[in-house]
Amino acid sequence: MPSNVLVSAFACGPNWGSEIGMAWNWVINLAQYCQLTVITEKGFQKDIETVLPSLKLKYQPKFHFIDIGEAARQRFWNQGDWRFYSDYRKWQWQAYQLAETLIKGEKFDLVHQLNMIGYREPGFLWKLPLPFIWGPIGGHAQMPWKFIPSLGWNSGFQYVLRNALNWIQMRTSVRVKKAIQRARILIAATGADQRAIKQVHGREAILINETGTYPNESHRTCINWDKKRPLKLIWCGKFIALKELPIALHAIAQVFTKINIELHIVGTGSLDKKWKCLAIKLNIGKFCHWHGHCPHDKALEIMASCDAMLFTSVQEGTPHVILEALGFGLPVICHDSCGHGEAVNEYSGIKIPVVSPSYSISEFAKVLIEIDKTPNILNQLSIGAIKRADELSWNNKAAIMHDLYHKMLAN
Repeated sequence: MPSNVLVSAFACGPNWGSEIGMAWNWVINLAQYCQLTVITEKGFQKDIETVLPSLKLKYQPKFHFIDIGEAARQRFWNQGDWRFYSDYRKWQWQAYQLAETLIKGEKFDLVHQLNMIGYREPGFLWKLPLPFIWGPIGGHAQMPWKFIPSLGWNSGFQYVLRNALNWIQMRTSVRVKKAIQRARILIAATGADQRAIKQVHGREAILINETGTYPNESHRTCINWDKKRPLKLIWCGKFIALKELPIALHAIAQVFTKINIELHIVGTGSLDKKWKCLAIKLNIGKFCHWHGHCPHDKALEIMASCDAMLFTSVQEGTPHVILEALGFGLPVICHDSCGHGEAVNEYSGIKIPVVSPSYSISEFAKVLIEIDKTPNILNQLSIGAIKRADELSWNNKAAIMHDLYHKMLAN
């Protein structure tokens, strides 16, 4: 008999990226292995009920919706609005009350706190008389201190404050401690989260990055760049300080006289004007192609036309765009940190140690020079990227998670 699992996933819906798409992909892939009952936010109800009947799933998941309210929903979309956590905690309490009602009428084998992945809000399902699994858990990673001055006064101050609060919250949150103690299995989204859980709480966590790939939908032939055309790089992300696009721009400025190169930039945000002005100041305006905010299909089309991804972010979870790049056979040049530091291995990309902004600029530039001198490096990494995308597929991750369910129940 398949496991019957009760899941809390506040942000869950089709046709989205980020937290929302992550939870949706976990749900529909786990539904090939076991029966799920999912508690999620009412704002995603229409999208879910539109798409769900068309999916060919072995076990059709059941959804229950709790309304957080329109004001709180807007705070959810406004990333960085800390008032949302108060709303979110109330929603989690309502989810717990609904779960209490559900388990009185149906036999569940276990309960899974799936998302949102931030450790600060563990919900309340750990209080239920059922085996409890929590994760993937994220949010422990600190902004590297040497990078804070490069963020500007406003963002720099915010991350100084975040680092301090993060250090305190990890060690003092009573509900976090209780949820971690109660969990039979903990899953860490990144190596930083895995280490923090061990260091702060003395518990071992299993490392499973929170997002995955659909390789069969995104594969293409391997990159075959031979210097007869420009080296086309893609950078994707919101124009916010932690993404550190200036590192990529400064690296291009160091090599554009030596390499035939293009940088395709997909995204927009509050730093749009500032970063475009920086490109002009560095005399690399003609090498930068600013695509702005694109529909997902268009962004993938641009990605498919490029030879490698340049990813300069220094503080986040596991960006889904990294896995999409691997699925297209694009080698990824990135910092050796966060979730992308684990997703990208030595066969699928090149990773730069997190030391300082000046060190990163120099090392990214060196990598581009080396690729130009030895194009075959890129071709070999492209083969590795497609293989890595297979390893990180949603189907593989769902199978691993289902095995964990069975191991937990067997014990």
